[in-house]
Amino acid sequence: MKILKDTLIVSGKYSQKRIMTFSSFFVSLIYAFSPIFFHEFVIHEFVFLGFLASGGFSLYRTQKTNENLNTNENIEL
Repeated sequence: MKILKDTLIVSGKYSQKRIMTFSSFFVSLIYAFSPIFFHEFVIHEFVFLGFLASGGFSLYRTQKTNENLNTNENIEL
């Protein structure tokens, strides 16, 4: 559980962007592998790609925020 806390918590608070990245990836995996257990379940590509795209976009937003913070810290020095 420590790896989850280290991944999802920033400065003592949960980060919404990190939770979105983490959860959308695992929901897309569950969605992709659900026909193994439910044979009548139909997979739609746009739903699967939508989950991956939402996770990728939130990861992009997290990275851009971190880059902007690091750039501002370097300018102030």
